[in-house]
Amino acid sequence: MSRMDTTDERVLELIEAYGASSMSWPEDEREAAEAHLAAHPARFEAALAAARALDSLFDADMAPEPGPLLAERILASAPRPASQRHSGLAARIGRVLTPNGRRWPAGAALASLGMGLFAGYTASASSLPPAYETEAENVVYGALGYDQFDTYLEEEMLDE
Repeated sequence: MSRMDTTDERVLELIEAYGASSMSWPEDEREAAEAHLAAHPARFEAALAAARALDSLFDADMAPEPGPLLAERILASAPRPASQRHSGLAARIGRVLTPNGRRWPAGAALASLGMGLFAGYTASASSLPPAYETEAENVVYGALGYDQFDTYLEEEMLDE
């Protein structure tokens, strides 16, 4: 079936799926279906009548307006925002760092600052033997592509 040629079955499918108005049918099939419908109107009278009756029911405004009590019940049963449930110190800090429940860059900056201060304090407060520091430095500089810390320093001195 091409867009320029259609069958009775396809026209009936369009009527059943989209209604009696051809303006509701898919654009790429509309012209061929209208031409087929105009060429054979008797074949589709019953289907069009049933579709028009159904369309008129859909067009009728039969849904009742909800009363104000329904809206009150819905709002009363809705969950409250987290800011209304908690009011302690943690909740106040959370509201500062994540206003309206959204992540805020200042929260991430504060967290990274805290982690940096903690790591710096613990590194300076610990008394690791110098051999361990040298071994750790060698691992880091080895991961960066240098054989040893001394090789890194030599290259840095040459760059300056």
